[in-house]
Amino acid sequence: MALPVAEWRGRTARLWAALDSALRERLAAASLHDAVRLGCDLLRTEEEEEAALVRLCHRAATDKKPEAASWYREQGNREFKQGQYQAALRLYSKAASHELPGSPELSVCFANRSAALLHLGHFEVCLEDIARAESHGYPDRLLPKVLLRKAECLLCLGRLQDAQEILRVLESKFALDGVMTTHLTRLKKLSQLKVKLGPGDGAVVDKKPVRLATAFFPVLSLLNHSCCPNTSVSFSGTAATVRASQPISSGQEVLHCYGPHWCRMRVAERQQLLSQYFFECRCPACLEELESGVKSVVSIRNSFCCPKCQAQMQGEEDTLCCSNEACATSASRDHLSGRLQDLQQQIKKALGMLRVGKADQAIKMLLKCQMDAGTFLSPEHLLMGEMEDHLAQVYATLGKWQEAARHLKKSIEIVEMHHGPSSVETGHELFKLAQILFNGFAVSEALSTIQRAEGILSVHFGPQNAQIQELQEMKACLSELPRNILQRT
Repeated sequence: MALPVAEWRGRTARLWAALDSALRERLAAASLHDAVRLGCDLLRTEEEEEAALVRLCHRAATDKKPEAASWYREQGNREFKQGQYQAALRLYSKAASHELPGSPELSVCFANRSAALLHLGHFEVCLEDIARAESHGYPDRLLPKVLLRKAECLLCLGRLQDAQEILRVLESKFALDGVMTTHLTRLKKLSQLKVKLGPGDGAVVDKKPVRLATAFFPVLSLLNHSCCPNTSVSFSGTAATVRASQPISSGQEVLHCYGPHWCRMRVAERQQLLSQYFFECRCPACLEELESGVKSVVSIRNSFCCPKCQAQMQGEEDTLCCSNEACATSASRDHLSGRLQDLQQQIKKALGMLRVGKADQAIKMLLKCQMDAGTFLSPEHLLMGEMEDHLAQVYATLGKWQEAARHLKKSIEIVEMHHGPSSVETGHELFKLAQILFNGFAVSEALSTIQRAEGILSVHFGPQNAQIQELQEMKACLSELPRNILQRT
């Protein structure tokens, strides 16, 4: 079919130039829906222009040519084999436009186009084309290939029960060749692991380190304290394991943190907590803060910000002042602390809604909490990260993996600022992200996240840790997927 695209574009350009400038600005700023509605209203008032468009359409040749369909399909196959899926998609669409409605050849065009859509990650549209292929009499001998594609799409969309039903049908009703049997086995394994990590079981698992009194362990109790230690201690039953968290040279002292880590507390709080051990900590982190007189990073990141200009609020008394001299806004510490407590209560209510299945309301409340927090908390405040983590949890419960991953990545940025990129807290957050990316079928990113999470958690907990075992399961499952799936994700 030869559509008069050039003529349409020329006429549209002339219409656009003739519009009032204010109307052009209104159209340019409008949403697609509003722009179409407004454009239709304009056409209805211009009968001459509408008639001109009808004449252009009548001049366009719309005859279907089966020989053209065959040519476009062959060209599409060639582009597909070369990995040019967008080009293949266009060619398959042109082939479909020349096939007769209801013909088996048309069903093949839809099936071919669905393959290109799968590789491009357009899973919903891929399912629509598969349904079109089936409704147009797709050949039975080719049906297993399309059903495998359908199961794969459903897995990518998180529709696990639907995917498993398709896999059961394939296994029970069709004789599959070796390649398709291997693919079926891999998809079955993937679906089983996805069920294990699915929203019903809590896709975002909140894992926190358990700290025991190390004085109960005779050898471990000999280690001296540092607020910036070079070891990490993990516990399994009655056994404690000490692992180096950074390179330790020969003759260097092995140091352990008794609890108050420099990333988690101000120096004054650390010193007060350590007073129970009857010594004053003189580790590099404490000396730097005490001697420089500079506020700790923890203090700055967990500070209040100015409601007007978002600069840091500072001061040791009851009244805090904006650090931006041009602003000079002041606020009561009690007032800001009260706002913080109210915010924490609202977050608890939102999580309560999630527990009773009201995920949409939980999202609305958390987003409102975020907006409120942004008016008086530092962007790097730990609570800002916690809200991102909670939003990730809600979206994961709904199976909206991309949204969940987006929020969890923001949480990880804040956790890394506070605790460091190799901290156990960062490891736990990366574990959650690996689960989400796995469920969302973001294969390449999931594999890289799994590797990083595994590296951090193995230092803190060792290879037998349950989280590491789960990460290895996910990695093995994803690594066995066909190369074409790994490449496109």
